[in-house]
Formats: sequence, structure tokens, C-alpha cells
Amino acid sequence: MDLTVSRPVKILALVLVIAGVGGIASLSMLGKSSGAASANAQLSVAQIRARAHHTATTATTAAPASHAAPAKHTRTTAKPAKHATAAPAAPETTPAATTTTATPATPPKPKPTVAANGLPIVLADALHQHRIVVVSIFDPQSQTDAVSYAEARAGAGDANAGFLGVSALDDTVAGPLTAALPGGGLLPLPGLLIYRAPSTLVERIDGFADRDSVAALALTAKTAAAYAAPASAAATAAPAAAPVVPATPPTSTTP
Repeated sequence: MDLTVSRPVKILALVLVIAGVGGIASLSMLGKSSGAASANAQLSVAQIRARAHHTATTATTAAPASHAAPAKHTRTTAKPAKHATAAPAAPETTPAATTTTATPATPPKPKPTVAANGLPIVLADALHQHRIVVVSIFDPQSQTDAVSYAEARAGAGDANAGFLGVSALDDTVAGPLTAALPGGGLLPLPGLLIYRAPSTLVERIDGFADRDSVAALALTAKTAAAYAAPASAAATAAPAAAPVVPATPPTSTTP
């Protein structure tokens, strides 16, 4: 038996096979498209519901718990400032003319030149500071007195005594010093007077005395007796009064 298939049959079989494959493929594609369309339809509904739910939730969340009442606007009316009424100025009064009498300034009182003990004030002040004070009397116009003054000052310094220079031309000091001399008389020129506090004259030197002599006299003056004016000086200072002789009445002679 010959099983050889003719050519036309082969072509017909091939066409049928192709047609069958094409039909199956078309059916398969049709089923997929319908499934996709239904799926798309379902997703669209789900999305619509989800969106609706989301919108409702968002609206609920965004809504405030309580509505704040709008703030009340207070209307403040500014009161006009009160204008202060200035008080009328008091009329100026012209002061009455006053006559001022100038009081003359009181001149300062002159400083005393003599202390209560009769000594010059400068010597009394020196005796308040030193127990022994050496007083040098000099003539400022004499060169010899200048040497005596220098030696007396040096000797007082060696004995740690006070020193005072007195010009014979200075009446404010020389005058009271002369009046305070025991027994009266004049100041030695040149010369020395040595005083012991408070106001005792201890030694008087007429003429020049060197440095060493002045220092020795100042040291012994601490315990020496007070100076006593000699009788001759007292007699010279105050001459004795002449004796008064009573007048003798005239005698009458009887013849």
C-alpha cells in the first residue's frame, strides 16, 4: 500500500494547521484582553473608593477641634491732652534802692613783741625749745661783730644750745632785751647774753668770745647761778641822789 501523500494534501494540511494555531492564538489573546479589561475596571473602582476614603479622612483630620472666636477689636479713642493754662506772671516789683555803707576792714592786730615775762617774744620762744639759749648782740655794719657772731653761733652748736642773733639796730628786740637786763644798763656791743629757761639770765660777756669759750659757758649755764649786775654798773645805770641838806634858818644878832 502506497502511503505517499500528494502535494495538494500537504498544502491543505499545512493550511489547516496554520489556521488552527492562529485560532488558538486569537482566542488566547482575546481572553487576556478581556481579563485585563475587567482587572482595569476593578482597579479603577478600588482606586475610586480608596481616593474617596482618603479624601474623607483628610477632611476630617484637617478640620480644627474648635473654631477660635475671632479676636475682638477694641477701639480706643485717644483723649485729647488737656492744655495747661499758664498762670499769669506776677508783676515785677522794683526793689527799693538800698544804701550800703562800706564797713572798713578791721586791721589785723599786730603780733606782740614782748612776752609776759618781759623778754622779747623771739627769745621766749627759743627758751621754750631749748634749756640754754646763747644771745649774740652785734652791729650789722661792723665786720668785727660779724666774726663775734659767727663764733658765738658755732659755740652754741657745740654745746647743743639754742642761738639767737640780735641786731643792735632792731628796736623790736633790742629794746625789750635792754629793759629786761638786771640792774639796767645797756646791751654789750658786741657781746653775749646766756639765758636759762624759763627766763633767767646766767652770763653776760662784754666784747669778743671765741667758739670754745662760748661752748664752755653754755655748758656751765645749766647749773650756774643767776647773773647779778655788779655794783659799779648799777651805780652807773642809776646814779645816787645827792644828799639833801636842810636849810639853816638865819640867826638874828642883838646889839
